Amino acid sequence: MPRASEVTTKPAIVLEDVRKTFTIKHTHSFKETFIASIRRKPLSSAFNALDGISFTVGEGQSVALLGRNGSGKSTTLKLLSGVMAPDQGWVRTRGRVAGLLEVGAGFHPDLTGRDNVYLNAAILGMNKQETDDHFQSILDFSEIGDFIDTEVKHYSSGMYSRLGFSVAIHTELDVLLVDEILSVGDAQFRKKCTTRMLELQDQGKTMFVVSHNASQVQELCERGIVLEHGRMIFDGPIDEAVEFVKPRDDNEQNVHEITGAIYDLYQRDPRRWGRPTGPRIEISENGGGFVQEFDHGMITTSHALASRRGIEDGTVGLGNGVFLAAYRRAGGPAGPWGFMAGAPTGILENFEVRTMEFQNGTAGFAIEGGLRFTKN
Repeated sequence: MPRASEVTTKPAIVLEDVRKTFTIKHTHSFKETFIASIRRKPLSSAFNALDGISFTVGEGQSVALLGRNGSGKSTTLKLLSGVMAPDQGWVRTRGRVAGLLEVGAGFHPDLTGRDNVYLNAAILGMNKQETDDHFQSILDFSEIGDFIDTEVKHYSSGMYSRLGFSVAIHTELDVLLVDEILSVGDAQFRKKCTTRMLELQDQGKTMFVVSHNASQVQELCERGIVLEHGRMIFDGPIDEAVEFVKPRDDNEQNVHEITGAIYDLYQRDPRRWGRPTGPRIEISENGGGFVQEFDHGMITTSHALASRRGIEDGTVGLGNGVFLAAYRRAGGPAGPWGFMAGAPTGILENFEVRTMEFQNGTAGFAIEGGLRFTKN
C-alpha cells in the first residue's frame, strides 16, 4: 500500500526540497541601528519559514495543511500560488490555480461591488466573458442583493467576505488553494460554502486547504500534512493528521521540535513514529549523541557509531516492543547497552531468535528463553 504522499494519478502539485528564508530586522530606525552597531548586537537574523519541504498531491486529491501558527502553512500556499518564489528547490502546479489566500484581496474600497467582482475575477485569472457568464451565480451565492452597486467601503465585514469568497469559488480552476477563509459569514453561509467545496471535490478539482478547524478539514479532505517549525513531520490520512496535532492536555500546546539526523530518519515515515513525547536529549555517555522519544518508539544518534560502523549519521530507530521496553529499563543510550546499532532480525513466528545489535553488545529474544543481553 503506497504512502499518502505517493499518488497514482498525475501530480497536480509538487514541492521538492523547498526552502524559504526571511530576514528579520531587529532595528527600525537609524538611531536604533547606530546603537546596536556600537553595542555589537546583530541587526538582523534569518528565519527559516520552510526547511526542505517535499510532497506531491495528485489530481483530484483534497489535502489539508495543518500546524500551529508560524509553522509555514501560509508561506507554502503563497509559493504554490506564485506570490513568492522559493530560495531553494522547486514548485510545480498543473492547470489553472485559484488561491483563496485572503478573501477579497484586490477589492478597491471606492469601487462598487459589481466593479470589484470583475476586478477580483481578473486577478484570479478569469476573462470578461467568463465573468459575464458567472456574474449572476456570483451575486446569488454572495447574497449581496441590491448592495452590489454600492461602494464596498460601506459593506460590513460579512458582506465583504461573502462577495470575495463567491467570486473565488466561481473561478474556472483546476487547483483550489484555501487559507483559513471557510469561516466567513454566518452559520448558514458557512454551510453553503462547505457544500460548494464538496461539489468542486466531486468535479475532480484538486483542493489544498489550510485550516485550524479539525471537523471541517475532516469533512473536506482525505489526507493531512503537518508542519512544525517549517518542516514536514507527518503525511498521512486526515484523521491521523488531526490526532497528530491535537494537544495531549491543557499544559502541552503542541509537538516538540524534531531536528538534526533524528529528523532525517523520522521524515521517511512519520506515521511509524507518531508525535514526539519529549525534546531531543543530548547524551554524553558511550561516546555521546542524542535520543528522542516518540509515541511509537525511539530514535538515537551516536557520534561514535557514525564514524566507526558506517551507520548513516549514526542514527537508528526502534519501535515499541520487547526490545525497546528492556532497553529503556537498562537506561537507554546512556546505559550499559549503549546506542542502538542496527535493526531487529529474526522471525519469532518461525521460532527464530530475534536479535538486535547495540553499541556494547547484542540483545536476543526467544519465545522460550525470553530476553538476554550479551556484551561484546
